[in-house]
Amino acid sequence: MSDLVSATAIKDFLAECPICAEHFDEETRIPRRIPCTQSICQPCLEKCSRGTTVLECPMCRERHYLHGGVQSLPKETVILKTLDYLKIQKGIRMSCTDCPEKETAVAQCDNCGTFLCQICIQAHKRNIVTKDHTVNTFDEIKGRHVQSFRRRHQCSQHQQPLQFYCRNCTKVVCVSCTVVDHDKGNGHSIVTVDAAHQEQIESTKDVLGRVEEKRKNLRKMESYLQTKIHNVRQSQKVATDDINRVFEGLFDDLKQRRTILLSDVDEKSAKNLKLIEEALHATQTQLTNIKTCIDYSSEVRSKADKIEDLQILVSSEASLNSMLKKTVEDIPFDRTGVTFVSANMKHLQDSIKVAGMVRTVTFYPTERLHDTHDSAAYTAIVQEPAELPTVTEMDRRMPDKEITSPTLEWDPRTAKSIIEVSEDVITNTPSSAPVPNTGCRIQNARSCLASRPLIVSRGQRCLYGVKLWFSIQQLTGGTKLIQEIALTPTPEDAVRNQHIGLSVFVATCIKHKRKLCLCVSYNKEPLTHLPITLNQVGQSYDLQLFFLLDGTCDKILVINAADNTVHSTVTDVQFDKPMWVMMYVCDPTTAKVRGELISGHKVKGTCVNYCLQCLVTVENTSPPSSKENPKIE
Repeated sequence: MSDLVSATAIKDFLAECPICAEHFDEETRIPRRIPCTQSICQPCLEKCSRGTTVLECPMCRERHYLHGGVQSLPKETVILKTLDYLKIQKGIRMSCTDCPEKETAVAQCDNCGTFLCQICIQAHKRNIVTKDHTVNTFDEIKGRHVQSFRRRHQCSQHQQPLQFYCRNCTKVVCVSCTVVDHDKGNGHSIVTVDAAHQEQIESTKDVLGRVEEKRKNLRKMESYLQTKIHNVRQSQKVATDDINRVFEGLFDDLKQRRTILLSDVDEKSAKNLKLIEEALHATQTQLTNIKTCIDYSSEVRSKADKIEDLQILVSSEASLNSMLKKTVEDIPFDRTGVTFVSANMKHLQDSIKVAGMVRTVTFYPTERLHDTHDSAAYTAIVQEPAELPTVTEMDRRMPDKEITSPTLEWDPRTAKSIIEVSEDVITNTPSSAPVPNTGCRIQNARSCLASRPLIVSRGQRCLYGVKLWFSIQQLTGGTKLIQEIALTPTPEDAVRNQHIGLSVFVATCIKHKRKLCLCVSYNKEPLTHLPITLNQVGQSYDLQLFFLLDGTCDKILVINAADNTVHSTVTDVQFDKPMWVMMYVCDPTTAKVRGELISGHKVKGTCVNYCLQCLVTVENTSPPSSKENPKIE
């Protein structure tokens, strides 16, 4: 079944159910008028409602709440009358409604709408009540219009003609009903069918006029949205042609980049197209619903008498008003399109040479500490090629050219598969998507390497920072590593902090039993051991550090960004090897951990100024350095 059945898709809708395409009848497939002014057979409606009091209309997809179920919906008497009329036109046998033998009817009473056999015609003419009625043979009826064909309208409770209308109950009633259930003394307002019909015509006329006006506006909106779609697709085509033209001469070097840009055009176009197409779909849906309603109402009313027309108008007014209340979905922009900007071509060749890399990651066995378990693997991580240009266009050069802030990000392909790595952020939350466990991944430790090493030349200074955050989930005794940020020329896959190079880590402490300590070491030698927060469940802490690598004085400064003070200083550092930034995070059952790199253009100018001030302070207070052995202060 389609989501929406339009009026043009309904075949002979006054004889067949638009859902099952079966012919309506008065016994099994009774036509029931649904609130959106369509008629569907009772079995189909019961299937849609699944026996509940909630009906999701198969025509307009609106939900309707029926307190009395499907059978509380009114029968479509115009369709039932039309079926009788079609039977007469086609000569199909019809039963007499006056005699118990159900003889074949040959005529109909024009006054009471009953079908009569030859015997009952005589009785009808002899009865004192009906002797003045006009009886028409079926041959006479065949030459008349369907609207003049009458159907019996009588009260199901009192078996009397329906002649009055109760404004309070919006119901056509008989004379007995006006005395019993719709008494004027009880506040009911009773008028004749003719008066009520005229009132309802006037009431509905304005609504139909506004509905027609809305249909015109929806058509304009449809055309407007289709124009927008054409413009977006045209701009997409032009942008695609521009990209193809610019990249034609550089195709070998730029094939991958072109693919990315084309994908970007499609993505941005798809985003705009989605907004417009959703608005177009909503507009077309309203337009179709309104057209179906108007076409159906016009066709049915053209065949209805006053009572039938009154019933149709009463039942359809609420639906028409509901259609008017629906707003047309709009889009927030007037015009939009994608365009290709041929910028940064001057440095394109240099950028291509440093955009990404392919390298071999190899894990070599290394020295094992005497107190570690034999099952724990300790391997040195070697990546070749390990060098990148010292400064690229992605790095931030400070105005005074004294400090460069290299752009760093984590390499998720080296990380252990059970931690989450996203560009410059690491958490110890298990990865949401399965990742392949390749030979390039760290296996033993919950660690990750940066995507590039730092190469500090003589006279160069570079700066980067990290944000560390943790929240204790479980108390742990002894010495337990919580989080580490390391700068090492020889990274290791090991369940301990990095022993070669600089290691800044948070751990539980035997010396400070109820505290967590921030420790700094360089080449296995302790530098600082400072309690920072309580070791208790729920305790959280965040810390921001900057690392200033000074190639002019062979120093590394660890700077606390909270108060812009030098936390630790290492002198006589040999910057003759690439230095890898590496982070470790503990098991999430011990603590929730997060680490973020701050580099490149994320480093603010004020941070650089404070770091320069710290450097000057250290230079003024430090003794002359010695090249023989690294010294820890």
